[in-house]
Amino acid sequence: MAILTFAGIMGNAQTIELTPFLGYETGATIGFSSTVDGYTDLKIADGMNYGGALNVGMGGGRYGEFSYNHMGSELSYNGATGSEYICDLAVDYYSFGVLQELKPDAKATPFGMFALGWVNYRPTTGDYVSENKMHVSLAGGIKIRVAERVGIRLQARLLMPLYYSGAYFGVGTGGAGFSVGGGIHGVQGDFTGGLVLFLKK
Repeated sequence: MAILTFAGIMGNAQTIELTPFLGYETGATIGFSSTVDGYTDLKIADGMNYGGALNVGMGGGRYGEFSYNHMGSELSYNGATGSEYICDLAVDYYSFGVLQELKPDAKATPFGMFALGWVNYRPTTGDYVSENKMHVSLAGGIKIRVAERVGIRLQARLLMPLYYSGAYFGVGTGGAGFSVGGGIHGVQGDFTGGLVLFLKK
């Protein structure tokens, strides 16, 4: 649904921007209970990241955005004997969001962004399977136009994967109810700089 909506917006867009970016992404800790070590955690190491964003103007300094972000990392386990290497890990974020410029007509404009999407944790060594989770992200930064068709985008972003823990249904004297449980684990952040190409304006 998000892809079809984005494609429809793109067809009517007055402004299209393409931004390849490069930066640094923080690691993450995911806690869990182990029968051997009790409550412990998995550790995703931090490292360099890269990707790209496609922005489609909707008017008033507002853009629909699709972005892809990749980080090569390592996964380790904090056990009773210390940190133990498990495998190399690729972390890929796919996001659909809305970006709002605060000063659309200025040469340098701050912006804020909210996005939803999914994250794929993909082991690249060892005999392990990939894991997919939904995520929510918040970002802020500044876009600086340096020429008619070229600009610079600096951004800081918070990436929050969502973990599903179960669905609950209850019936009582007061009626029936349904709820879904979950939480945010493995929070990451990134700091990126990119070259904005103004493809259509």
